[in-house]
Amino acid sequence: MNEIGTFVLAAFGGAIAWFLTAFVGGPIRRFYDLRREVNRCLVEYGNVLARHRERRLSDDDGVVTRQRIDLSTVEEARLSEAQTKFRNLAAEMRAFYHGELFANWVVTKLGYDTNKIASKLIGYSNDMSTYGGGRSRHHQQIEKLLGISAHE
Repeated sequence: MNEIGTFVLAAFGGAIAWFLTAFVGGPIRRFYDLRREVNRCLVEYGNVLARHRERRLSDDDGVVTRQRIDLSTVEEARLSEAQTKFRNLAAEMRAFYHGELFANWVVTKLGYDTNKIASKLIGYSNDMSTYGGGRSRHHQQIEKLLGISAHE
């Protein structure tokens, strides 16, 4: 192979390596960074107090009421911070789903549904303010979708 052919081959190889790094490797790394941040926040805010508690009137009728819980200013601020943090993580996950098509395809093949993860993060941020089935269910579903568990 002559020098020009070697140069063209090397340039082509470099362009492919750059493409894979910039458009696949970087975004996939970003997904795993998001996954780690969600896991960290689940632990950090796992004990945040809620401002309501669900109560079933009876097992037969399925009627659920909400009881107000008085929180201190500090507890209220921490709850709001947690809700905002999870909503922001949901926005980042949804942006990954819509913006990183090829990397999202790879992540999907690895077993992650980023759109569903984003939806569960939104649900969790909405349900954090109430002790009950929704809050617990969303937390568990997020752990399952991300392949993490606080109980291992």
